[in-house]
Amino acid sequence: MSSITNINDDQNNVQLPDDLKRFALELEFVQALASPAYLHHLATQGYLQDPAFLSFLNYLGYWKRPEYAKYISYPHCLYFLDLLTDDNCETFRKELVNLPFRDFVHQQQFYNWQYRSRTLYGKGTSKSSSSLSVVISGEKEDQEHVSGNDMDLGGGGEEEEIS
Repeated sequence: MSSITNINDDQNNVQLPDDLKRFALELEFVQALASPAYLHHLATQGYLQDPAFLSFLNYLGYWKRPEYAKYISYPHCLYFLDLLTDDNCETFRKELVNLPFRDFVHQQQFYNWQYRSRTLYGKGTSKSSSSLSVVISGEKEDQEHVSGNDMDLGGGGEEEEIS
């Protein structure tokens, strides 16, 4: 019988099993699911067709609960966990054996990170130092690059307008 340990942090009181080693191992395993290369390895070794392994993945679904999810650094792992455990996504599990599909998943993951980075943090520089078309009193003024480390991640040279 395992007892429970209370851990107080700034946000709430969380109860973790005394077997912190198991907690750490499961956390590490769940986060490894964020890697398309690791998913490909699991698929090529036949784990994704093993009912016992799929049951284990279903068990790991508790990591989606907020009191556990806050420990996860790679949230894509929860999305991939859903895809691996969903009965309607058997095709996903089968396709992971194929190297081109693994590369496709990795590419889509990269595009998601790129989009999220641009949405949350902009293009890597402040708006005052990037190349923008600024509308001031109805007139457009093009600003020049102030910094040489402008990380343009695509976009085809489109100009943004700020009013």
